[in-house]
Amino acid sequence: MIERGRNMAHLEKEYKNLLTKKKKKKKKKILKKKKKYNFLKEEFQSIFMKDITQTNQYYDCHQQLENNRSALRIRLIEGQKTGEITLKLPQSDCEVIEITEELPTEQLQWWVEEDIFLLPTSIKLALEEQGIELSNISPTATLTTHRLEGMLSPGCLLVLDESHYAGQTDYEIEMEVEDLEAGKEVFLEILNRHGITPQKPISKIRRALLATKNLG
Repeated sequence: MIERGRNMAHLEKEYKNLLTKKKKKKKKKILKKKKKYNFLKEEFQSIFMKDITQTNQYYDCHQQLENNRSALRIRLIEGQKTGEITLKLPQSDCEVIEITEELPTEQLQWWVEEDIFLLPTSIKLALEEQGIELSNISPTATLTTHRLEGMLSPGCLLVLDESHYAGQTDYEIEMEVEDLEAGKEVFLEILNRHGITPQKPISKIRRALLATKNLG
């Protein structure tokens, strides 16, 4: 689903492809992937209606969410008066239920700075339905993304991400769709046209967590 409201839950259908390979992170390979990112950005620059920088602070409690392939985050968007708390619950490889609550940026910023996290009722109930009870929630990783997005066609949102976390940078193309089959055909055509090997990435939170743990 493309539109987001103040308090809502929706099933997100999406395809993702990482432009930076996880293995052999040599400078030349990263530069090559950045070139592909720049080519994509240039090709679709006419449709990009949103250009934002957002920082995600991820949370967990004794790896309960990580072990459940779920994610809990606070998202602060540069220059905006509201931010988001989101719980992500994977349903399949391409489908994720997202429960999002919008709150004032000042409040969320204070929570992040003071290591405070208060679960909104909608998210708390969703976790309880999954058999997860969280207490003593603590931050686990931080990731900042420069995002470009625009409608490629009705029901098809194209997203380009440049993400920074734990001293690493990666580039990613995403497509949020209403029809998975039709969206897959379009997505693969874009990858093929740019010589990009289809490779479903692990989630942003997993990449950030692994990189943060490696720093330790």
